[in-house]
Amino acid sequence: MVIAVMTALVGGALVSGVWVSVLLTIFTPRGRPSRLVRGTLRTLASVLVAVAGRLPRRVREPLLDLCAPLAVFSVAAIWLGVSSAGFALLDGTPLREAEWASRGLLLAAVTAYLLRFLHAYGRRERLVARLAGSVCNPRDADALLAAYLRTGSRDHLDTLFAEWTGWMTEVESTHIAHPTLTFRRPAGDLDWLKAAVIVLDVAALTEALAPSWAPAHTRALLDTGTRCMQRLAAELCIRLPTVPVSLQGREESNFSDTLRTAHDAGLPAECDAQAAWVVFQHRRTGYAPHAYAIEARLHYELD
Repeated sequence: MVIAVMTALVGGALVSGVWVSVLLTIFTPRGRPSRLVRGTLRTLASVLVAVAGRLPRRVREPLLDLCAPLAVFSVAAIWLGVSSAGFALLDGTPLREAEWASRGLLLAAVTAYLLRFLHAYGRRERLVARLAGSVCNPRDADALLAAYLRTGSRDHLDTLFAEWTGWMTEVESTHIAHPTLTFRRPAGDLDWLKAAVIVLDVAALTEALAPSWAPAHTRALLDTGTRCMQRLAAELCIRLPTVPVSLQGREESNFSDTLRTAHDAGLPAECDAQAAWVVFQHRRTGYAPHAYAIEARLHYELD
């Protein structure tokens, strides 16, 4: 009798644990995944990414492409497997009859998770694809700023910053709620991390060169983007030392040429070159090193 009670208690704990994990991962307002999901992802992803880094590209890329799908389906398999084991231990109790209902609800929850995952991935990549038509690396930020100044207006530039502020906010929330998104490979040649750095560079240059003229969403974009890159790096256990200067992707750019390009395109000259450089680097060191560290961890730099 005692053994039967203990067995039933263990079975109930297993089923309850699965549903707590499901609720934390999919239905909680904060969108914070359970330890099961984070642990499964980190274990699987760390192994695949470590192995992939040692392989030639023709083998590496297909392996990395499998990282996110394998993580999602591994979590689903664990949920279903542990739930089935728990109900097996509940054999002979009234709760045993709830197995099929629980399994159906679990499958519905997994389907909802997959749909959210694919929707978030599509939204991440669509805006990047639009940007990829005019830029391909961070040094193109100068040309992008000049193009907006020549063909649009201050309000036009503010629209760009507002759109990307929303994008940064969504990327931060979805990639923390669904950590597997971080490991989902980019759909195009321009990856989402470089795209973020490019737009953040445009905002940082605007704030550094013309702080009074800068559109309303300039600071919001920089604050949101910096927080996003730092939080996503922390999720990957990336810890970076403080750096005084960030030139990642801009090694071939001369800041005096950047000033000339911006001013020729119509940006007001409110600050001298030295003051602008200090402000630009103060902003850039908050996001660019973290973005490039994430790229290195995900082997984007080997593409």
